[in-house]
Amino acid sequence: MSKRDEPGPSGSSFSSPELKDPKPVKRRKIMDGEKVIIAGRVASIHLKNFMCHANLLIEFDVANKNCFYIGGPNGSGKSALFAAMNMGLGGRGSDSERGNNVQAYIKDGTTQAKITITLTNEGLNALPEYDELISIERTINRTASKYTIRNIKVNTHKYKMERVVSTKKSDVDSVVTRLNIHLTNPAFWMSQDRSRSFLANFKPSTVYKLYLESTNLENIRQSYNRFAESIDHSAELVTAKSEEIANEKRKLKRAQESRVLQLKLEKDRNLLASYRWKFLFCRVRDYDNNIMLNKKKQEVHKKLHKEVKDAYYKNRTERSEVQKKLQELRDEVEVQDEEIKESRADVDNLRKIVNDLKHEIKMSESQMRRKKVEIMLIRKEIAKAQKQLREALGKFGHEELTKKLAEAEDKRESLNIEIEEIEHVQLKALRKKYEKLTKELRNEEEEKFNTRGKIATLRRTIEQDQKILRSMKATKKNDVNKFGPYMSEILTEIDHRSSQFKQKPKGPLGKYVTLVEPKWACATEECFKNIANNFLCCSQEDAATLRKIFDILKIPSNDRPTIVVSRFTGIKYEDLQQPGYQFKTLYRTLAFSDVDVHNAIIDKSNCEQFLLIEDKTAAMKLMGCDDPPKYAVKAYTPDASQIFANGLHSQYRFYSSRGKRAVGLFGVNQKQVDEETLEQELEAANRELIRLENHDIKLIEKTLRELTMERSTIKSTIDKLDKKTRELQYERVKIDRNINDWKADMTQCANTEQVDNINDALGELQEKLSILEEEAYCIQDKLDELDEKFQPAIKTKNESEKNYVELQQEVKGYAAQTLSFQKQLRKLDEDGEAGKNRLDKLKSNEDELYHDEARLKSERDEALNIVEKEKVTIERPRREADPPDLSEFPSTKDARKKIIEMHKAISRDAAECGDTVTIGSVKEFKENLKKLRESCRMLEEVVEEMQTVHNGRLKAYPTLKKYTELKVTDKFKELLAIRGHFVGGLEFDHEKENLNVNVHSTKEKDALAGKEYSSTDEDEDDEQEFYKNGKPKKKRSKKTKKKPVCDLKGLSGGERSFVTAALVMSLWEVMEQPFRMLDEFDVFMDMMNRKLVMDLLVEMATKKFPHNQFIFFTPQGIKELNRVDGLQIFEMEKVRD
Repeated sequence: MSKRDEPGPSGSSFSSPELKDPKPVKRRKIMDGEKVIIAGRVASIHLKNFMCHANLLIEFDVANKNCFYIGGPNGSGKSALFAAMNMGLGGRGSDSERGNNVQAYIKDGTTQAKITITLTNEGLNALPEYDELISIERTINRTASKYTIRNIKVNTHKYKMERVVSTKKSDVDSVVTRLNIHLTNPAFWMSQDRSRSFLANFKPSTVYKLYLESTNLENIRQSYNRFAESIDHSAELVTAKSEEIANEKRKLKRAQESRVLQLKLEKDRNLLASYRWKFLFCRVRDYDNNIMLNKKKQEVHKKLHKEVKDAYYKNRTERSEVQKKLQELRDEVEVQDEEIKESRADVDNLRKIVNDLKHEIKMSESQMRRKKVEIMLIRKEIAKAQKQLREALGKFGHEELTKKLAEAEDKRESLNIEIEEIEHVQLKALRKKYEKLTKELRNEEEEKFNTRGKIATLRRTIEQDQKILRSMKATKKNDVNKFGPYMSEILTEIDHRSSQFKQKPKGPLGKYVTLVEPKWACATEECFKNIANNFLCCSQEDAATLRKIFDILKIPSNDRPTIVVSRFTGIKYEDLQQPGYQFKTLYRTLAFSDVDVHNAIIDKSNCEQFLLIEDKTAAMKLMGCDDPPKYAVKAYTPDASQIFANGLHSQYRFYSSRGKRAVGLFGVNQKQVDEETLEQELEAANRELIRLENHDIKLIEKTLRELTMERSTIKSTIDKLDKKTRELQYERVKIDRNINDWKADMTQCANTEQVDNINDALGELQEKLSILEEEAYCIQDKLDELDEKFQPAIKTKNESEKNYVELQQEVKGYAAQTLSFQKQLRKLDEDGEAGKNRLDKLKSNEDELYHDEARLKSERDEALNIVEKEKVTIERPRREADPPDLSEFPSTKDARKKIIEMHKAISRDAAECGDTVTIGSVKEFKENLKKLRESCRMLEEVVEEMQTVHNGRLKAYPTLKKYTELKVTDKFKELLAIRGHFVGGLEFDHEKENLNVNVHSTKEKDALAGKEYSSTDEDEDDEQEFYKNGKPKKKRSKKTKKKPVCDLKGLSGGERSFVTAALVMSLWEVMEQPFRMLDEFDVFMDMMNRKLVMDLLVEMATKKFPHNQFIFFTPQGIKELNRVDGLQIFEMEKVRD
């Protein structure tokens, strides 16, 4: 046998690491043309003494190829190789149609045949328990056959290591099933005989049967039915098991009841003996109990007497307190009544003021209306007089002057009206608006000043918090850094240069101070804020050395600690000038760990003279009085507010705290400020600062600009109106002068008594008009003044009325409190009287209890003598003491009754008790019942899960069936279109179990167009066969009609083979198997169809299904086959005649 490989690009197989995961995963859908690796492809096959092959080995290049053509003449053993692949994986001998059993496949002259098939195990569907390759070996003997499964691991040098895994046929079936290899599916194992038989018998029923077998739909349906029968059978088992459990439970209950009754009888007899023994001592116990009860009564009596006495004294004390509160409340009510009277007087006075203002406003408005009427009448009279004057003067021939005079007077009148409008309307409104804007400007300026103050305060707070935050972050590195950012470096350098100092400096001073009471942390840090980071040196030389260290460390001048020079004496200051010990001082809340530091802090701060007072008001009162505590210089409150004492050499001052916070400088392992909280507050302060600077200030400045601009506009308008008024007044003066001159001229010319009278009347009227206008202006000013007073008066009156109502409400509350206190007094008096009576009764009962105790002790001694006599007649039970413990024994009456009941119960149970039941038998019965229940429960769960699975399958089966039908039909049409002149499709009739392959050639259709044909008996026979599973159609009449070709009878043998190949390839579309095989598929094809089908199979295998393996057997020549990537060709030589 020779082998030819087609040239192609070199490649290597690949596998995804996730495919090695032993957990089962859902198989992903493979898209058309997607090249992935699927486990289960045939890597090689080795035959020994199988049919005509003595020793045949074929290795497939599955890493680079997936389409394999095996050619050779008849007798070369192709069909034997085809059968060996099926049988080597567990197939039956009869399936390959070469023999009735597997022994028929052993080569003549030998006794044993061996088939070894190596499958790939990389990619999808790979078995995680195997390595790269799986070898399945089947050895066939004359009597039987056996299997061997080997696991093959391939190392990097292509060296194969084999290991036997199993020799069971069931394991072979599991591997084949897992790899999705269908040994009985005719579409994937299209043998030579099947191809011929299929081509020869292409009936609809046969095709439908092939469709069902290939798509496995019939097996699925049958398996569903078998599964449903299994579920019903399992449900019957569950029902039977449940009935069996119920019977066993009844048996167990009867056994338990019998056992319980036996135990109860034995227990009752023992209990009866114990009761009789203990009952003997019950009389003595009763006396002991009575004596003890008497003692308890005496104790309770004493305790109760004390409680009642205390309650009585407490009642009297509470009554005194309530009486005191009631008196205080009455005093408060008297004061409140005075305040109400004063408030009532204020309200009445304000109401009177408001009413007076209202009256004055009404009177002024009435006067104003009268004045306006008078002014209007005067003006009418003036106009009338002027008209008379003009008429009088006109009689003397002064028509022209009269006309000028009339025009001048009209113009003067209009000027007067305009001037009055400007002065008393426009200017007055503008001046009011100007004053209002000026007030708003002052308010905005004040708001701007306050906002800038808030900004300054926020900046100080932010600067302080940032400093605290930097100190805290430095403290994280070293705790001493809380006194300054460079403290740890300074101390390290001092330790390093300690030999350069006479005495090692001490510092920072705050390190040697501990605050005993944490609530004074803020005050302490405020007092020592300039001292805590200081260093103490014993000489100026050591101080100079320390300054050099500061220079070496390049510490900024602002961060350099202050150096205090003081001789180290080691002697603590004792005689300190401190306030009295009734006052808490800052010095007394501190603990010093070094004497020299103690002395330095006393010298620098005088902290022994600083008081600590919790209440700010009390501190202000104490330090501000004329005689503050001796030696007290100032006082601190917990929030670090400072109050300086009032004295001969000092003045009382109070400085409020600016919201400072403690940072934990002097605490012991504690932080006063949480870093995260401080960062949040700092961020909030920054946001507030940005808001004030970027929004509030700008908004205020914008408002100021707008108000200033508006006020300037109004001021300019006022100036213009003033100027206009002056101009109008000047023009009016000129007109008045002209009028007077003209009147004088006309009077001189006329000089009559009538004209003089009219002029006199006009003068009087004008004078009167001026007076009335002046009075009207005064009244209007008065009205404006009253309006300005009226609104504040109304506001003040409303506030006073509100205050009066609140005071009345308070008085009502006081009345309710008074009634409550009076009620409490009555209740306390009643309780006090009852307590006094109870004390008297307790006193009288005390003597009775003492007499009862003596009597009970005497009777107990007599009862003991009786018990000693009766002990001789009663046997003492085991485990009972003498005397027995009667602490939990019932009373004598109940014990006597219990003994009688137990006698009756024992007699009754003894009569009912049957066979003896042991504990072991009950326990064994319970265990068996438990196992039975567990098995039944598991069986129920399995049945439930099986039913759920079955319901899901039944629901999905119609969709699967329809989808499979559509996919096969679409693929079949697609393959027919390749020939170009085939038209047709597949028609399914599931009820009659027929699959019609309707294909015809378009050429033949054109040739038969317009022709008539008659139905023949042969056609009728075919129809009878086609519908053999149903009723045959009625015989057609022989009437001539047109009919298209609907079967394959009009096709040639090659075209029928092409259609058959297209149908098989369509079935491949819906079935998934690692490899597919066809034997002599082209047996009836002509050269053209054979070439087309071969190329189509190659294209489909290499492009459509590159992840599957295709093995085609053909006796025809394969030289004309196109050479493409993924194709490998084998040629087999003839091995038999």
